[in-house]
Amino acid sequence: MPYLAEAILFLAPFALYALWLRFNPGRAVGAHVIALAVVGLVIAIGGAIIYGLSRGESPTTLYVPPRLEADGPARPVPPARAP
Repeated sequence: MPYLAEAILFLAPFALYALWLRFNPGRAVGAHVIALAVVGLVIAIGGAIIYGLSRGESPTTLYVPPRLEADGPARPVPPARAP
């Protein structure tokens, strides 16, 4: 079911554009629509960059993988500092 929602969200802009083309034949897309699309792209890319830069660990942190305990479940291990 979650894949259906993702597919609908992905295909919705294409469907809306196809409807717009169907009901407005021969009419060009307005400059304000293109400007809004560019602004949306800039905000999305900027947000992704800021999120990626703010979610990292310190360069001195060593990755320690989770360990399997005797009773079965994996237990997370806190990150360790590099020597």
